[in-house]
Amino acid sequence: MAEDTSKTPPAEAAAEGAAPDAAAAGAKKRKLLMLVSAAVAVVGVVVAVGVLFVFNDKKDEEPAEAAPTEISKLAMYDLPEFTVNMLADEQQGGPRFLKITLTLELANEADSENMAQLLPRLQDDWGGFLRQLRPADLQVSASLQRLKEGLLRRANQSLTPLEIKAVYIRDLLVQ
Repeated sequence: MAEDTSKTPPAEAAAEGAAPDAAAAGAKKRKLLMLVSAAVAVVGVVVAVGVLFVFNDKKDEEPAEAAPTEISKLAMYDLPEFTVNMLADEQQGGPRFLKITLTLELANEADSENMAQLLPRLQDDWGGFLRQLRPADLQVSASLQRLKEGLLRRANQSLTPLEIKAVYIRDLLVQ
């Protein structure tokens, strides 16, 4: 039986081979750890992207669905046309008239039924307010915004059980 002389005796292998085997085993463990870490990172990124994709789709769909329901819940009430005398400026000798058509945005659709009963109270309150205006008070766009705010405030005061969200000017004529 011929022994292979290329083999090293076990004592020498233990002395020389222990260090390379431990280094090789450590390198294998590091490679395995790196592969597992990379796989976990890839799975984590895929899960995060999936979650963001799912939640973003739901957020985009909700406002689109909510918008039509909000529009259908709007309650508008068209008021009759107001025609009032305005205060005359000293420079403009003749009388001036204000003709205005308004629409109210109500908080509830049920309030539109009660609006007809409370309309005389609103007309009385707004008539006094509109008669105190001068033509110069309506010449700037900021003054129109103040007019709408004043009308809204007075409407909410005079129509106490009802809530008015906004006042819209449909037609305005100063003559």
